[in-house]
Amino acid sequence: MDMIGKFKPMLLDTVLRIEAVVTIHYFKYSKEFIFGGEKHDFWELHYVDKGEVGVFAENQGLDLHQGEAIFHKPDEYHNIWAKNTFANVVVLTFVCNSPAMSFFENKIIVLSEEQRALLGKIVHAGEIYFEDPLDDVWQTEIRISNDVPFGCHQILKNYIELFLISLIQSNEEIVRKTRVSVTVKRQGEGRVVEAIKEILDENLYVDFSFEDVMRRVSFRKSHVTRLFREQTGYSVMDYYRKQKIAEAERLISERELSFTQIAEALCFQSIHYFSKAFKKQTGMTPSEYRRSVRASAIL
Repeated sequence: MDMIGKFKPMLLDTVLRIEAVVTIHYFKYSKEFIFGGEKHDFWELHYVDKGEVGVFAENQGLDLHQGEAIFHKPDEYHNIWAKNTFANVVVLTFVCNSPAMSFFENKIIVLSEEQRALLGKIVHAGEIYFEDPLDDVWQTEIRISNDVPFGCHQILKNYIELFLISLIQSNEEIVRKTRVSVTVKRQGEGRVVEAIKEILDENLYVDFSFEDVMRRVSFRKSHVTRLFREQTGYSVMDYYRKQKIAEAERLISERELSFTQIAEALCFQSIHYFSKAFKKQTGMTPSEYRRSVRASAIL
């Protein structure tokens, strides 16, 4: 008897498909941590495993508490920082073009115990399968270990798809507008400016450009330019030059280096350019400054 004709296979729909995983991270943020803003053409999940963070998403400042997750859709500008407390955060970035992903837009979601367990499996898989540690903030490419078990790619893919489907099924959401905070936004912007100032102050003895700054903080140029001037009264590079001259004042007061040596150490184009910039800021030539009471007062 032909049994094949009696069975009718049921085709299984694929409602959500992960095309690629970009990164899997588990970060332990210090109290002062801030990550420079960015945007990219794939999805990004932030889940707070411990502590509390501030998130900037589409020009909104948001509070994110322990046990909560937020998704950033492709090409959404975002950044994250610790809110004066230590915070552990899972960051998962992936490519998914399924229409079902629209569920995650503009939502903050509380994870259930089951969903946290699924996310834990994703992180654990990353620890086992990947050659690089999960706390490398500069990681741009996943490298698979040589001795991974059979089917590891599919297991990871299935974990992520199951995790996302579970979130959609549970339909749990905190109304996002209740977490919108002007204070958080201002805190984030203030920390961005402080981070840029710190980068500039650490690089007084090199020839640092605005493009170098942008590579370090990953923010949009127009955003950085506007924000920095609003909070300091200077452009980024004007502040940088101001700090170089302030450092030159300190070096002159120590009387250990010549003006030429100071100009070279601080990467001025020439002694003439250094002298001109110095006088513009202080109202005195380097020689006049060295003879002044002000130089003695620094010591």
